[in-house]
Amino acid sequence: MFNKAMDYKNIFVITTTGWSRCWFTGTIVGEKPCTTLINAGLSGGPRGERVTIPRMSRLLRNGKAMFLACDQGLEHGPSDFNEKSIDPQHILDIALEGGFTAVILQPGVAEKYYHGAYKEVPLIVKLNGKTRLPKIDPISRQTCSVERAVKMGASAVGYTIFDGSRAEPEIFQEFGRIVEEAHDHGLPVIAWVYPRGQDVKDDLANDIIAYSARIGLELGADMVKLKYNGDLENFKWVLKCAGRTKVVISGGSKKPREEFLKEVYDVVHAGGDGLAVGRNVWQDERPFSLSKALGEIVYRGKRPEDVLHLLN
Repeated sequence: MFNKAMDYKNIFVITTTGWSRCWFTGTIVGEKPCTTLINAGLSGGPRGERVTIPRMSRLLRNGKAMFLACDQGLEHGPSDFNEKSIDPQHILDIALEGGFTAVILQPGVAEKYYHGAYKEVPLIVKLNGKTRLPKIDPISRQTCSVERAVKMGASAVGYTIFDGSRAEPEIFQEFGRIVEEAHDHGLPVIAWVYPRGQDVKDDLANDIIAYSARIGLELGADMVKLKYNGDLENFKWVLKCAGRTKVVISGGSKKPREEFLKEVYDVVHAGGDGLAVGRNVWQDERPFSLSKALGEIVYRGKRPEDVLHLLN
């Protein structure tokens, strides 16, 4: 059953169980699988009023995201892994037992390992990828279709954008098509927006990170994954630049635990939507304990000093 809103200017999506219709100024514009009530008639407003597209809530807990990434094998090669973490099943064990809201996998790994109890953890399928071997201007072409990701049981899809690359026009065009296809299936699209290319002098410069956030919003990403440079005041500006697109930070290379936990706390406390982490968890000596500590910070807002006991 569909309920038509009284105020078409302010209500864009009316949600019901199953399939729902979208109304805009009184016109039915299509049917999509929707899960939340969306207010689209407001200009500005707090981040809590940002548009949530179909099924995004499945990737969140208490409004926050904590993703475990295991797509590094293609991008970086086996050098990031040890005897345990080289096995995708070990990573999936951490995702399942550590309370992560999603796991990020390349399609080949997802098809071979994402089965059984692991399906309790929502899957984000990475639709593009490259290796670090060729010395070319950065471009990461699509290697998996949205349709294939749907068949694997994906709850969302991810795609890396190299803003600043001389291949930017092709990247943007491909990403635009993916957004359209994914939204037709009701899947959120997460953009890794990483400045790259010979014209990008400093990918951690404040203005460059803010620009990357805005690019994600302008191109239709539902969430962007960005690097964090430690400048908390600039991060607040980054959030404003992203508008109604959600923002998670990347974990990056391995850091000392205390430094990593403080960084996560600062980002979440400032209004960030969470993090997508890989090496800082599964390269740790105690990945399961660290995951629980992270969850206390991300989902419950606890301070780093209040969760250190979980690591002992």
